[in-house]
Amino acid sequence: MPKIRLFCAESLEEKKEIDIDGDNFHYLVNVMRCEVGSIVFLFNQNDGEFQSKVSDKRKKALTLTINSRIEYESINNNFSLIFCPPKSSRLDTLIQKCTEIGVKNFIPIISDRTENRKLNINRIEKIIKEAVEQSNQIHVPGICEPVSFSKFVENYNKNNNDIFFADIQSNFKFSNLKLDNTKSNFILIGPEGDFSPNELQVLRGSFKSFTLGKRILRSETAAISSLVLFNNPTN
Repeated sequence: MPKIRLFCAESLEEKKEIDIDGDNFHYLVNVMRCEVGSIVFLFNQNDGEFQSKVSDKRKKALTLTINSRIEYESINNNFSLIFCPPKSSRLDTLIQKCTEIGVKNFIPIISDRTENRKLNINRIEKIIKEAVEQSNQIHVPGICEPVSFSKFVENYNKNNNDIFFADIQSNFKFSNLKLDNTKSNFILIGPEGDFSPNELQVLRGSFKSFTLGKRILRSETAAISSLVLFNNPTN
């Protein structure tokens, strides 16, 4: 049986019993076919990861008894993603894959050409949680409520943040960027059709641009590519 990981918002400690019901009960019993004695790994950002065992199975709930804490290699997610949400399945792909690669937080903004202006935050949080469980991570990225382009610029210009803006017109290669992980770092990805001319003028005057090459990428492809580069710098 594959390793079963489950995010648990409750505090975790050895010998504690955790009751599981609802969607997580369905996942463990009907998808993963857990029985009494099955091993389940529980985790959260505050307490880390623990091995537990199914100690009781009822009609609509399970009890997990925590056995021991698991030592794991801590991976720092230093970059948050600022993005203009694409539609439907492409948004799901962006959230899922960027979570798997490693991202600190998701910050959606509404620009002139943003396609998707109403987000189901609860659904996105579920996609994030499942991607964290699958990818053997502890950190669960946050997802902010969308803000307007103007509010985003106003808020982030007030702080000492490093914002790296993917711009197809830029000649500044990723390898030339100076990354400072002591600061809050952000990657900014535009919408399908790019930002409007007025928005581009503001961005180019405020933030650090870089190029992903001259190919025109979909927004989710640009987001995934950027996070791979920034999480694995060679400079």
